[in-house]
Amino acid sequence: MKKYLRITFLLCIFSLPAFAQHQLDSVFVLVKLMDNGDAQVMERRDAHMSEQGTEGFITFNNMGDIEVKDLEVFDEDAVAYKVEEEWNVERSREEKTRRCGYHHTPEGVELCWGIGRAGKRSYYIKYTLTHLVKSYDDYDGFCHSFYEAANSPATFAMVTIKMDVDSLTKKDARIWTFGYDGWKGHSSNYVWARTEEERPMRNGDAIIMLMEIKKGLLHPDVVKEGTFKELVKRPAFVDSEYDIDVAMGDTLGDRATRSSLMGGEVGSGHEGGQHANSLSSSDDGGGFHWGLIGGFLLIVGLIGWAAKDQIKGSFDERKLQKQKAKHLQELMGGKKWDELPYWRELPMQGNLLDSSSVLAAVVHTCSIQGVEFSVQHLYEAFILRMFYKGGITLDYDTDKYGKTRQLFRIKEPVKPEKNTGLDLTKNTISSYPLYGARRREADWAYKGLIRDDGIQYMLQDLLYKAANEDHLLQPDELRTYVNKNLEKLRPMADVLYMVAESRKADKYLQADEVQQVVGFVHYLKDFSLVEERHIEEVNLWKEYLVFASFYGIADQVRKDMKKVAPDTTKLDQLIPPHQVVEDFKPITTALASTLYTARMYETAHEREQRLASYSSRDDDYRSPRSYSSSSGGSGHSSHSGGGGHSGGGGSGFR
Repeated sequence: MKKYLRITFLLCIFSLPAFAQHQLDSVFVLVKLMDNGDAQVMERRDAHMSEQGTEGFITFNNMGDIEVKDLEVFDEDAVAYKVEEEWNVERSREEKTRRCGYHHTPEGVELCWGIGRAGKRSYYIKYTLTHLVKSYDDYDGFCHSFYEAANSPATFAMVTIKMDVDSLTKKDARIWTFGYDGWKGHSSNYVWARTEEERPMRNGDAIIMLMEIKKGLLHPDVVKEGTFKELVKRPAFVDSEYDIDVAMGDTLGDRATRSSLMGGEVGSGHEGGQHANSLSSSDDGGGFHWGLIGGFLLIVGLIGWAAKDQIKGSFDERKLQKQKAKHLQELMGGKKWDELPYWRELPMQGNLLDSSSVLAAVVHTCSIQGVEFSVQHLYEAFILRMFYKGGITLDYDTDKYGKTRQLFRIKEPVKPEKNTGLDLTKNTISSYPLYGARRREADWAYKGLIRDDGIQYMLQDLLYKAANEDHLLQPDELRTYVNKNLEKLRPMADVLYMVAESRKADKYLQADEVQQVVGFVHYLKDFSLVEERHIEEVNLWKEYLVFASFYGIADQVRKDMKKVAPDTTKLDQLIPPHQVVEDFKPITTALASTLYTARMYETAHEREQRLASYSSRDDDYRSPRSYSSSSGGSGHSSHSGGGGHSGGGGSGFR
C-alpha cells in the first residue's frame, strides 16, 4: 500500500507542477502529552509559497477513537485565522485567506488553512488529539504518524514529545521511529525524531513514532484489553529494519539489557555506527546532534507559545523582530507609516523596481494593509507602462461570427544598453533566489538588464516575437509561442520571479528612501481624501497607476481616481484609469500561466538526473543498511515498518 501511495504521489508531482513549486523548508512539531492521554500539538511550517494553489492541509486517517479538535492557525503576523467547522475546498485562494477549518472525508478528517499571499511564510497550526495515549495491560503508549509528506515535502522535519507536567526520561519511556531517513533520541526531559539534514524528505515519507510509556506516569481515559507489546509493537515492527526479537524483548523492566539498548549503541564496527557515535553525547544517551541547537531553541519558543496559548515564536526571532521594528521606526523618523507626510512625486526618481524592493522590506516588518507583491502584479505594472509609452496599443476587429475581438498591437522594442556595473539584486533578498546553473543562465542572458527598462524590454520583446507578422497579438498566440520555447524563456521567467518578490536587506535601507516610498503609499491610499491637487499631479496619474499595480493596490487607486476625476483638469490626456488593467487582463493572465510553465521546465538531461536521484534513493532504501537500528533509545530510524499507526494520509499544499 505504501509503495502504491508513493507512486501516486510521484505521478501527482509530474502531472501537476503547480504543487511542486511550493518549497516547504521545515516542519517542527511539538507534542505535549496530557495526563488523560490527550495530546496538545503545535506545528510550525516555514515555507516559500508560490502564486499557485489555495490551501495547506494535514490529513488524519485511521484515527479510530482519536478525535482532532481545538484547531487554531496563526501566521507570521500573529493573526488568528477564522475557524470553520465545515471547510469548503472549492473556494478561491482569496476566499480562503486567513481562514482554517475541518474537511471531513470518508477516510478521516483534514485540517485546512488558506495559503494567503505568496512569498516566505510561517504557519502555526495548533490542535488536540484526544485519546492518543491508551492504557494496556503492560504499558501505556501509541503508534502515530505525526507528519507525512505530500506535494511539497519538507526539507527538514523534527518532532519533539514531552509531558505536560513531569520530565520524559529514558527510564520512563522508549521510542522507535519509522518512515524516514534520520535519527531519534532522548534529551534531558523529552524525546525527539528528526530527518537527515542532507537528505530532504520525499513524497510518502513520514515520521511515525512508536512510544512505550511506563505505567503510572499518565492516566489515560481509554483502557484496552491486552498488551501493548502484542497489540501495538508487533504490528509496527513487521517489515522494519529493527530486530523484532530484540525489540519485543527489550522492555523497561529488563535492567540487564537496558544500558546497552538504551544507550544509543548502533551496530559496532560499521560505518553507520561510527556516524551515530560521532553525533552523540554521552551525557544524554547519544544521538543528539549539536547542529540541532537552533532547532531546539525554536522548540523552546514553541513550548512558551503553547503555554500562553498565543503566537510568540522563539526568543531569538522576537529579539530580531524588535530590532528590525526599532530600526524601521528610526528610518521613518519615529512615526508610524500612516503618519508620514504625503510624497506626491514618484519615489526614487520613478524607479519602479527600486521602490518596490524598499517597500517590500518595510512591509516585511510593518504590515501595510492591501500592499503585496507578486509576479502577476509585475506583469500588470509593466504592461500598463508599455501601453502608456506606446509599446502596446489596442485594436479591435470582428471575427467570422460577428463578435468584436480585442487585439494587442506590439511595437518592436529597442534593447537598452547593458550596465554590468548595476546589479539591483546585490543588496536584496528574494523569495525566489537563483543558484548554480539557473543563476548562470540568467546572468548570461540578462545581466545588466535587471532594471526598469530592461524588464520592460524583456516583456515587450516576448510579446513582439509571439505576435503574427502584422504584430497583432492574441493571448492564444502568446501561449503557443512560449510553449514552443520553454527552455529558451526559462532564464527570463527566473528573473521575473526573482525581482517580483525581492526586498532590500534591512542594513541597506536609507531613511530618505523609506520616507519617500512609504509617504507615496500613504498618499495613494488616501488619494480620494486629498483635497488640494495640482496639474503636475494629474500628469503623473498614469505612473501612479503603474506603481499602484506593482504594489497590489491598483483596484483602490483606480476607484479613487474615478471619484476625483470630475474635479481635475486635462483629464482628456489620460486613458480612463479604471478601465486600463481590465483591458489587459487576457494578456497578463496568459503571461502568468505560460511563464510559470517556462520557469518549471526542465531539460531531458535535468529530468534524467532527477529521476536517477530518486532511483538511487529507492535502491538505498531497499538495500541492507551497513548498521543496525537501535531499539528503544537513541539511534537511526527505520525507513520501513510502522504498521498499525494512526494518522497519516498526506500533508502539504494544493
